[in-house]
Amino acid sequence: MRLLFAAMLLLFSPYIYGQNVNKQHIDEWLIKCDTAYKASKVWGYAFNNIVYEAKDSVRLDNDLKSLANNNLLSIDPFWNEELLPTTKNPGKLLVLIVTKGKQSVKDKEGILKTALSKYTKPQLSQNPVDSASKEPVLLINGKPISPTNCYAELSKLTLDSITDIYYSKHPVPKEYYGQNAKNGIIAIWIK
Repeated sequence: MRLLFAAMLLLFSPYIYGQNVNKQHIDEWLIKCDTAYKASKVWGYAFNNIVYEAKDSVRLDNDLKSLANNNLLSIDPFWNEELLPTTKNPGKLLVLIVTKGKQSVKDKEGILKTALSKYTKPQLSQNPVDSASKEPVLLINGKPISPTNCYAELSKLTLDSITDIYYSKHPVPKEYYGQNAKNGIIAIWIK
């Protein structure tokens, strides 16, 4: 009986203490984002300034072991044509795995400016329903912000209060984030 309990504890311990990220989790996330993101379309993964080809899954999984879910900022798929117009792998994806705590103040400032430009000021909006349908999802500390409050919430932030900020124009799963998921996501972590 003790052995059975110990085996069950080992089996469920990743769910108790937070799963480590691995290539399979990343591929599952990509498929939830958009059915166009199939594993066969991924030619590589970029993590900690290293590019891994899809066939390097064992090496990638080993390097990802130290990255717990709570240190993951974003998984961002780019079509090669977006990154390199003259690519050798057209129609394939390079997946960027972005971790928290890696941004300079200048990077944060630029992304915050970009984020603010994606939302319409409520008092200037003539048709808030139309503009809101083009705005990305905003998450602050992992919690979705109501579309009507996004600009106000972003405007209150200071660079000193932001630990991490990330903008991706690529779709995220609609089942988690609602209709605006097709417009991408802005994820911000504050102190």
